[in-house]
Amino acid sequence: MNDTAIKICADIRKGMYKTGETLPNVDDIAEKYGTDKKLTREGIGDLVYEGVVERVPGKRSRVRVRAPYLWDLVTGSHSFTGEAKKRGQKPDNRILTFEKRPAWPQVARRLNLEEGDEVNVMERLLLADDKPVGLEYSYMPSKFYAGVTREMFEGGKSTFAVMETFGHVSATAIDELSAATLETREANILGLGVGIPVLIRFRVTLNPDGTPIKGSRAIYLFNPGYSVAI
Repeated sequence: MNDTAIKICADIRKGMYKTGETLPNVDDIAEKYGTDKKLTREGIGDLVYEGVVERVPGKRSRVRVRAPYLWDLVTGSHSFTGEAKKRGQKPDNRILTFEKRPAWPQVARRLNLEEGDEVNVMERLLLADDKPVGLEYSYMPSKFYAGVTREMFEGGKSTFAVMETFGHVSATAIDELSAATLETREANILGLGVGIPVLIRFRVTLNPDGTPIKGSRAIYLFNPGYSVAI
């Protein structure tokens, strides 16, 4: 980051600019910090990429201080239940929808399903100490989970624990990451603003012989960290 970005970031940490507050325009910031507009724009761009501020949807010339998430960085398997317990918090979930429906192409392709195969689709609001941590959609092939019900997942139960009751052990996972912005419904559920940039993770969970046993699409309110061998 350039010097202007560092100065703005320091003032944000001091509370000079509050969460959700729109920063002054480029001219005013440049004057305040004694720099030129080019360096100011570049510094603001650095802060956008660092996740300190975000563009106001529909008004790219304006930026606001980004709200801090309950969890900042989560490493490892990104298990919601495990992470909450590790932090001494109570994991819980609120199931918003639970239904069985034919797999649509995007899900069928990822889970190696045939045309007409059904999936149990569960949408959950994930909570830690009653505060939203994320929104997750699980896609469970019906042929692997005969008799599964929404009650099995209530009360913060781990999805993986329920899967094991059906004899499915998770061995590996493949993650796809993509950028998006919150739509109205999801923003209202999470208590965030429409248009806020988020990272979407689609995970395919495989059993030891490589068969896909579950898919999930998650909007997590934290930055997922990965460890790789190099």
